This record gives sequence, C-alpha cells and structure tokens, in this order.
Amino acid sequence: MSKLTKIRLPIVVLFGIIGALFLYLLRGGFHQFEIAPYRTPPASFTNWNDVLAHPRDISLTTIQTGVVHMDPCLNLDPASPSQAECDHTPRDLSVLVHWLHTVHGDFLIDAGFDDSFAKRPPYGNYSGAMSLFNWVNGVTNRQDPGQDLAAQLARLNVHPKAVFFTHLHPDHTAGVPALGAQTEFIFGKAEASFLARAAVANHFSGKSKFLGIDFSTAPAMAPLGRSVDLFGDGSLWAISVPGHTDDDIAYLINGRPPVLLTGDASHFAWAFKGGVAPRGWNKAGTARGYESLKQLREFARAYPTVVLLYGHEGVSGKHLIGKE
Repeated sequence: MSKLTKIRLPIVVLFGIIGALFLYLLRGGFHQFEIAPYRTPPASFTNWNDVLAHPRDISLTTIQTGVVHMDPCLNLDPASPSQAECDHTPRDLSVLVHWLHTVHGDFLIDAGFDDSFAKRPPYGNYSGAMSLFNWVNGVTNRQDPGQDLAAQLARLNVHPKAVFFTHLHPDHTAGVPALGAQTEFIFGKAEASFLARAAVANHFSGKSKFLGIDFSTAPAMAPLGRSVDLFGDGSLWAISVPGHTDDDIAYLINGRPPVLLTGDASHFAWAFKGGVAPRGWNKAGTARGYESLKQLREFARAYPTVVLLYGHEGVSGKHLIGKE
C-alpha cells in the first residue's frame, strides 16, 4: 500500500463518520408529514375596523410550561444597530401555550413543553440536533414539576380539539407528545420545511392529523398582510408574518378586549418597540421578518386598544379575554 493511500484512507473514514453523524442528527428532516389543506370558510369581514367592531364570544388563557434560559437577543437580527443596546445577559424566557375556549370547542396556540423537561433537564425531548444546537449556544431549559402541558390541561379540564402553531420550533412543539392521537395540528402550508422537520419531527411521532393553512389565496387586510378567518365568524384570525420561519403566523383573538399574539415574529416588547426583527433561517428570511414586523407595528399604532402579547413575554395563568 502506497504512502498516499495510507493517508487517504483515514481521511475517507473520518469524512464518512462525520457524514453519518450529520445525517443522523438531521434524520427528522427526512420524515414527511402528510398535510391536508385547512378548509377555510368564507371570511366574515374584509377589514379590521369591522372585525374589531364585532367582538366574539371567545376566551383566552395563557399558561407557562417552562422557561428557556438564554441570551434574549440571540434570536434577533445580529446586524441590527440596536443589538448594541441589548442586554445580552442570559435570562429566563417564558415558554407559552395559549388556550382558547370558543363556541367551536377548545383549541391551543402552540404546545410548549411536555414533562420531559422536569424529568430530563436541560433538553427534555429535544432531538439530538436541537440539543447540540442549544448546548453550543449556551441555551438551557427548565421546568418545575407539574408545570408541563398535560398537567396544566388536566387541572383546567381542557381537551383541545386542535393546536394552531405560530411556527415549528421545538420550544413551541415539545408538548405535542402529551396530546391525544385525534388532536389536529395546524400550521402554515409551507412551514414544515426540511430544517423544521429536522428540528421537531420527533415531537410528532404517532401523530397523523396535519392541516396546512394556505395564505397564497387569502386576502391582505391592511395594514397587516394576508389573513385568514379561521372559523368564518371573525373570532380567530391567522395572519401571515413570514421571516423568523418560512410560514410564521400571528393570531388575532377578537374578544373583549382583542389580543394580537405576535408569536416569534416579535419575541419581546423591547424588540417590537425598537423595530428589531427576529433572525430568519438566512438573510432573506430576516428581511421578510422586518416587513412582517413593520406591518404588526403599523397595526398596533392604528388599533391601540388591541392587547399585544409577544412570543416569549407572558402573563401566565391570566385570563386575558373572557366574559364580563
């Protein structure tokens, strides 16, 4: 065996091992979701003035299922001049689930954490890829016993029919294993990309009821973008806010008072007020995030009576909307 061959062989083996590890970590990306279209009823209104003039019978309770301990600005645009004003000291960020009680039944927005984060901290049921990503970035997760999604739903005696997701990141999907097989999981039609599946596919093991919201045929409702009247009665609206992810969604709950859930289109009040967009998968995603944030801020200025609830700043256990 020549000296060159002796050198090449260990290199080939090394690259083979690295490639196999890479594929193993991203194996969830090869899992396909069979996504049926979410059947959108005709919209009850065509502008926000009319929507907000007709509040509906809907209640919202926000619960905290744990915390993510991290630099709060890690997920914001790193090129923003405002990053210089950011306090990069790691802190606890709320992992939120929003329970909606409606005339159509009980629904969740996002799924938070299951009990694995109390049993197996700091990464709970995260995939190997996401555990490694968190570790590299100095991110940990924490949960008190009984704070998990299933325990809190049991105390509330809530059995959700479906979960509407803001986006498919693991701190928003890790509670899915606690939900029944008949639960429907609803997200943007283009949200379940390879990278998204690589991050969260393990959370959906054994689940089969996936529905995708198609914003391409939905009307734009200024100052926001394309918006879908999810139940056809004006009570709950899905609003397209791409950027942080491919098909990110914000939600307008049209109760008394109305509430706008920004999801991770804006993580915190500081970033929202300062106009700092979330980091996207790439520069193009971050640019789209700025456009979505601009629309959300214009809406907030136009309708100051709408309560804003950001992606990781919560009011756990507080009934934001309900019957008087």
